Amino acid sequence: MKLKIFFLIAVVYSPVFTQESLINIDFKNLNNDFGKYGNDTVKCEENLSIYTEFYKQKSFDSALESWLYLIRNAPKRTKNIYTHGATMFKHFIKNEKDSLKRESLISDLIMVYDLRNLFYPGQEGLVLGYKGSDIYKFRKSDVTSVQEAFETLKESFVIDSENSTARALNYYFASAAKLTSLKIMTKEDLIDLFSEVSSVIDYKEADLKQQNFSLTDNRTPTNKEKKQIKRNSSELKTLGDVRANMEKTLAPHVTCEKLDALYEPSFEKNKNDFDWLQRAAQLLRKNDCVDTDIYFMIAAQQYELNPTPKSAFNMGVRSLRKENFNKALEYFIQAVDGENDSIKKSDYLFYLAKTYYSMGQNIKSKKTALEAVSLRAGWGAPFILIGDLYAQTSRKCGENTGDLQYDEFTKRVGYWAAIEKYKYAKRIDGSSVDEANKKIKIYTEQMPDKTSTFQVIGLDSKTHTIDCWYKETVQNPYFSN
Repeated sequence: MKLKIFFLIAVVYSPVFTQESLINIDFKNLNNDFGKYGNDTVKCEENLSIYTEFYKQKSFDSALESWLYLIRNAPKRTKNIYTHGATMFKHFIKNEKDSLKRESLISDLIMVYDLRNLFYPGQEGLVLGYKGSDIYKFRKSDVTSVQEAFETLKESFVIDSENSTARALNYYFASAAKLTSLKIMTKEDLIDLFSEVSSVIDYKEADLKQQNFSLTDNRTPTNKEKKQIKRNSSELKTLGDVRANMEKTLAPHVTCEKLDALYEPSFEKNKNDFDWLQRAAQLLRKNDCVDTDIYFMIAAQQYELNPTPKSAFNMGVRSLRKENFNKALEYFIQAVDGENDSIKKSDYLFYLAKTYYSMGQNIKSKKTALEAVSLRAGWGAPFILIGDLYAQTSRKCGENTGDLQYDEFTKRVGYWAAIEKYKYAKRIDGSSVDEANKKIKIYTEQMPDKTSTFQVIGLDSKTHTIDCWYKETVQNPYFSN
């Protein structure tokens, strides 16, 4: 394995550019037998101290000589050699005007990433993501380099999948889009990649939102947690930008009609390719194209080849759209029972709750929606579903005593409960705001007005308890001391 790594490095860094490398390591004689301090502990520590101090001051030119000593003689001393080295070389590249020197610096930057994976293994996917992103960023005008960037980022994606950084995902898709524009990749390849990457973005967004919610829910976060929230929020913004760029690139090509035209002729050829089926089903579902014949065919074939939780879920979606609710329940329960990942499981539970909702099984629907959100904090959709349950049963929960004013109040007060759930959903989850606001507007017009509230429970009653198929104590929106 070691010989293979060294051979690959030697191939990658054959002298393409004329400018001499600053790092200037002889890979032919390189081995992994360095001690932590190299051959001279005192000199190692002196150079570490010098380079670190200059690095802190952002005096990268002054730091370089001591840094070079460490990477050549004590490459195992600290991982900072590589993280700081990447920062330094990106600074040098940015400020270098000579094209040959700049190309040599880019090669040195790429070498830093390979050396890090050699001497500090364990984060290969992350580091390959950095490497591929920078190859594309600095050499995107060169077709061979774009292909190298794509292959490097593909390897990173295979290793890290849902742990991929937003930056790596961005350049993975960007390099693929560039290769598609050059006719090296097909449009179908790009659409397949879009399906894979957007699925990872969905997962990462759910995970990061859950982390931030857990760090802020009913407490003041520590300084360390505040930094984590800031990092998560930055990553969420970048993920949103990546999604927007991908959708802008592919929007004309991923309508239901275009996807139908794309996948139907390809189905026979690919019907035994599980990965193809999964990507196609995923993209059709994402674009709400699940009423099409091709989605039904793909979901059924995917499940027949391999009844995984994901393929069972796709069959559940298929059955739900066909209003075959009992089959939908069967598939969604199978997906839930077979899934260990909490975020994916919460999604399957949410669809199970939606199925109970469609069947009028209100208690089971609410219970399952709460199970979904218990696995994924900071998620608004299950609370919107519970709000819908309250809204659709509000009039059924009312009384018929013969007192028209009182009876009408009890038939409308369920909208208070629904509105509270919508407000909570948008408070905890920004992606729920638009849907929640639309429903709040609708049901605000149907809830009890101030006059009837005053006459039935009084404005001095702060809360009111609804006792129907659910029991909920809601705030009186007209409460006044």
